[in-house]
Amino acid sequence: MSELFNEKEIRELMEKLSKKRPVFCSEDDFKFSLAWEIKEKYRDDVEIILEKKMNNKNASSSEEGDHKNKNQRIDIFIRVKNENDIEKIGIELKYYTAKLEWQDNRNGETFILASQDANDLRCYDAWKDVERLENFIDKGFINKGFAIWLTNDNSLTKDCIDIENENKNTANYDEFRICNKRIINGPKKMDWKKTEKTPSKDREKPITIKGNYKVYWKEYTDLSNEQKNINEKSSYKRNSNKVFKYAILGVIQGSG
Repeated sequence: MSELFNEKEIRELMEKLSKKRPVFCSEDDFKFSLAWEIKEKYRDDVEIILEKKMNNKNASSSEEGDHKNKNQRIDIFIRVKNENDIEKIGIELKYYTAKLEWQDNRNGETFILASQDANDLRCYDAWKDVERLENFIDKGFINKGFAIWLTNDNSLTKDCIDIENENKNTANYDEFRICNKRIINGPKKMDWKKTEKTPSKDREKPITIKGNYKVYWKEYTDLSNEQKNINEKSSYKRNSNKVFKYAILGVIQGSG
């Protein structure tokens, strides 16, 4: 099986992409741009499908019986053409934004990013992607996967120890945090704190992570260093929002 798409390769693609596209309009923009970068690099060695439907009513073991499972899709599905077989890879993306308005003077494009807030739901959805990738592997739909998170919201990327010191882990979604240097040793069940109401009905169920993961946030781009190319237009000035960071979690197998 090819080692073409390992975490090192994905990081190199992200580094290259950051030079061309320091900011994205939306998650779909990010998805298309990364897929294009992959295709440009590997050409005929790969076949790429965006939003491929994974026809499996039991794709997620924590959601058995949910009719929506038969319509689950994967953001970027890649077939790697090898001499002896075909490797199937799935990539799930999250693009979480804090408020920012910028104009890129290289092409005149203006980026208006809204503050999404709702960190509890964002963290839940990030780990849900990992759970889904693990289950897709278990079901044989992909051989391995990658969850890629990109954000300019520094409240998501703080060191875990700093969050512990600030609020002593009192938030309802503490088990779902995607903070820097977080270590997950699976199998691990993540759930909301029972003392508070679940923030969303479609996210009530716990998430079970089977594998082992380490969350490390790496700088994607710092817009304060792009003054020659990008000018701030908004009076809303928070330096922290100018720094985009990304994290990559490689999902090799679901059962660990």
